[in-house]
Amino acid sequence: QASEAVEAELAALEQELGAGAGGGGRRGVLLLWRDSPSLRLPLLNAAAMMVGQQLSGINAVFYYSTTFFSSAGLDSPVAGTLLASAVNVLAMLASSAMMECAGRRRLLLVGIGGMFLSSVGVTAALIGKARASAHHEDDWSLNWLSVSFVLCFVIAFELGPGPIPWQIGAEIFPEHARAAAMSAAAALNWVCNAAVGLGFPAMSSALGSLVFLPFAAVLLLWLLFTARFTPETRGRSVDEIQVEFRRLAALGSRKPARAEGDGVPLASIRQPQG
Repeated sequence: QASEAVEAELAALEQELGAGAGGGGRRGVLLLWRDSPSLRLPLLNAAAMMVGQQLSGINAVFYYSTTFFSSAGLDSPVAGTLLASAVNVLAMLASSAMMECAGRRRLLLVGIGGMFLSSVGVTAALIGKARASAHHEDDWSLNWLSVSFVLCFVIAFELGPGPIPWQIGAEIFPEHARAAAMSAAAALNWVCNAAVGLGFPAMSSALGSLVFLPFAAVLLLWLLFTARFTPETRGRSVDEIQVEFRRLAALGSRKPARAEGDGVPLASIRQPQG
């Protein structure tokens, strides 16, 4: 059975390489968008995952963790930073173990949802702290509540939104499009990373205790997009994933999906009932 599985995987790779050669070789991402309508939804997914990953606020937590834990009232903000880093590593190891059994899409949804709830919790705790400070009070329960929500935020990130966008991104594109698509996705990821790293201090000064609300809004939008347009990729070939993307696109447009671009047959896809 193992040898049959290996042979089937090799056959799928040969078919994918043949399709890539027939499609004119590697092309830039703009040409892929223009010439391959079937790749537009995968490209949007890759972009949404990279934007969502960085604009979720995770690097605001890591880049400015010492400042945050100091404002939360911890006696040793560096210890809080080390705790967040340790939680990050442990959650990443757990995600690696669960990815193949739980599935990419499910972990991604759980992680994004957990980050959204944690960001709302952090906001509520920070608002409570601001009100207590206005009355010259110091509520240690709110300090630890805000720290706990930040740690939950980090755990949720590593369960899905941290590693899975890179995993799914490598699985949703055929061979001839993968390099260009993932290169553009990586560049977008770093642009958003820089925007958060450079812009967070000004955003924190402007919004105060509401600083996590923009991150919560991004996470909510990403959650809705993922639930609607991101398929499960575990155990599926590229052709099967492309068929699923066309089904999702057809449901979104309420029109029959047409086999343009890569030539994956659509005979098995039924038009949704309006």
